[in-house]
Amino acid sequence: MNQRWSVLAIFILSGAAGLIYEVVWARQLVLVFGNTTQAVSAILTGFFGGIAIGSVIGGRIADRARRALRMYGLLELILVVVVLLTPITFRLLHDVYRGAFDSLEGSPTVLALIRFGLSLIALGPATILMGATLPTLTRHLSRDPASLSTSFGRLYAANTIGAILGTIAAGFVLIELLGLTGTLLVGATCSAIAGLSALLLDFRRGPNESAATLDPADVRIAAGAGAISAGPRPRVRLALIVAYVSGLTSLGYQVLWTRLLASGTGDSTYVFTTILTIFLIGLALGAVVFNVFRTRIKTINLLALGQVVIALLVLLGMAAAIGRGVTGVLNLTTNFSSLFTDFALPVVLVVLPATFVMGLTFPAASALIADPDGHVGSNAGLLLSANTLGAISGTFLIPFVVIPLVGSPAALGLIALINAGMGIALAFGARIEDRLPRAVTGGASAAVALAIVISLAAGGVFVDPSVARILGAHGTVVKSAEDDIASVQAGSLQGYQQLWVTGTSMTVLTVDVKLMPILPLILRPNSTVDLTVAFGMGSAWRAALNAGLTATAVELVPSVPGMFGVFYPDAPEVLANPKGNIVIADGRNHVELTTDHYDIIVVDPPPPIETAGVSVISSLEFYQAARARLNPGGVMMQWIPYGQTLDEFKDHVRTYASVFAHVIIAFGPGGNGLYMLGSNDPISFDPAAIQTVLARPGIVADLSSALDSPTHDAPGWAAEIPQLIWLQGDQVKKFAGDGPMVTDDHPLPEYFLLRHLFGPPSPWVTEPLLRSLTPAP
Repeated sequence: MNQRWSVLAIFILSGAAGLIYEVVWARQLVLVFGNTTQAVSAILTGFFGGIAIGSVIGGRIADRARRALRMYGLLELILVVVVLLTPITFRLLHDVYRGAFDSLEGSPTVLALIRFGLSLIALGPATILMGATLPTLTRHLSRDPASLSTSFGRLYAANTIGAILGTIAAGFVLIELLGLTGTLLVGATCSAIAGLSALLLDFRRGPNESAATLDPADVRIAAGAGAISAGPRPRVRLALIVAYVSGLTSLGYQVLWTRLLASGTGDSTYVFTTILTIFLIGLALGAVVFNVFRTRIKTINLLALGQVVIALLVLLGMAAAIGRGVTGVLNLTTNFSSLFTDFALPVVLVVLPATFVMGLTFPAASALIADPDGHVGSNAGLLLSANTLGAISGTFLIPFVVIPLVGSPAALGLIALINAGMGIALAFGARIEDRLPRAVTGGASAAVALAIVISLAAGGVFVDPSVARILGAHGTVVKSAEDDIASVQAGSLQGYQQLWVTGTSMTVLTVDVKLMPILPLILRPNSTVDLTVAFGMGSAWRAALNAGLTATAVELVPSVPGMFGVFYPDAPEVLANPKGNIVIADGRNHVELTTDHYDIIVVDPPPPIETAGVSVISSLEFYQAARARLNPGGVMMQWIPYGQTLDEFKDHVRTYASVFAHVIIAFGPGGNGLYMLGSNDPISFDPAAIQTVLARPGIVADLSSALDSPTHDAPGWAAEIPQLIWLQGDQVKKFAGDGPMVTDDHPLPEYFLLRHLFGPPSPWVTEPLLRSLTPAP
């Protein structure tokens, strides 16, 4: 008894480490492959694929191992070594991918296959070891084949509880305090403790192993002469089907709930962490309840009813979400408690009930794989592998097939139909027990399926929350689209034309954006080639073309450029301009991997400034990559919106000024933020250059067309632009002082909870505050 609880505690630690690895590796590999859905799917495939392979191989080896606990301990210790080597591995793979990108940029299919292969190479060694741990410990804890379900259910619950702890620790504490590398070391420490503890427990057991690790032949003898080996039995196959469907649907729900429930919140990393935590809590609670009542539950009944109930709860959850307005704009930087009061509690209503039932049903499938031949580890490994293969299928089918065809809301309904259909199949095709007539379960499944179909056809339940929120606020939606990355709308609200991505307003037709390429052009009037990272409404890219530049825009979300015509009536002519080019790609990845060079680079990160992933285009490493893409004397413009503390703003300035020898910081005339302008050569706003650039056809008219434009003619702009300058020369570094910098390893803008709760107070940045702090030249 005591050792069983010790083993479960060890596996909790292992689960925490596994989730930490997943969070850190996903972020690190996004820097290698980009943040596109194709790249993320490649990363997830590498992760899940390794676990699937490891579970099958590990289970078979565990059945032959005399001391399965010792095998588990060695697996964890080997994993520690592999984990500590991953930063080196990732750097080497980055170099390989860079070489492939140069020669295969025009062959996206081949490049995608290379990403998948490199992801498996990067993550395979570690995830194969991770996948082998569950079947190995299941083998150790199973006293006999009949106890397989008990052992599997307990270990699944323990591992999921550990995953909850790892999610909370990494997402809310560790990355902010220690950075990605430090967080990875914490995970490795957890694995090391788990491995050493397992070896210590095994050593204390002495040389004799218990019945839990008898050879398969011994188990067959113990099970009785009537046990015969006949290969996979019908219920083993049924268990694998249930596990596959469970993996497919649970991954689908996680992806879609994250999209729908995070809509309009600002896409903070804390929002995603909260959704994942609630998802895992539901799975863990369900697994714990299954283990408590396992002996009183008829397996097929539970599996059939569970599928029906999941489908029903998804339907009711979406209805409740729409009715209560689950999603809404969250300003976590000033009111972090809103994450729990305005977001987490409603998400619990939608996510927790369904995931609770999922947590009941997946371990219940393990009751169908008890094998009198003693293949405990092998069958447990096959069950986990089937579940993982379902998850891999979900990473492809959901974003690349289902969402583009029907959209996220309808995709959620379709996945619920899979659950209802599975309920019908189990009721009528799996020898359901007599006490629960199959007609009742099958009828309930059919009724739920019909209700879902009606809801999908009638609308009102499975709706895009972004559209619903805009219309609910008396706005208008002129055009709406959804792709594998995000839901996108173009329309107007409160008298302003706006662009929404994932329900968050990206921008309006402000003069601040129209001026972005013009300021660098004034600093370098001979510039000819421009790069804009983040297309948005297209204002900066259009302004660059209008100024006569050859302009390339890089946009992550494929549907965004399609909204260009909503905001600019001359869109067809602009898009037909041979000097213009729009690239659908990850901006960071493009800047690092392209061989092209530019005179001007404009970067306009999506708001708010704490958006998950935005640090990859405002970090030290990104600025260094951008500097390397500039032609001699080239200028980079980085936009910094308001919405941060003074100390955080200084971190941005300090980081930028450490890369560029000459920096000017200027206020946006629209009052939305500041421009950071940097170059390796001296820069200044020469009055003659201002006049020359403003004299180019269309520039003054474009700047003056914005509703928030402070002036409307060339003389007015010639006088306005010098007044925007706030800091230049030595003033920049004097203002920034010493302190931390935004790096890939320490994405400070995204992780701010502990600073805001326990750090020294820092005022919020405003133009009056900054002007009062202007250091002497």
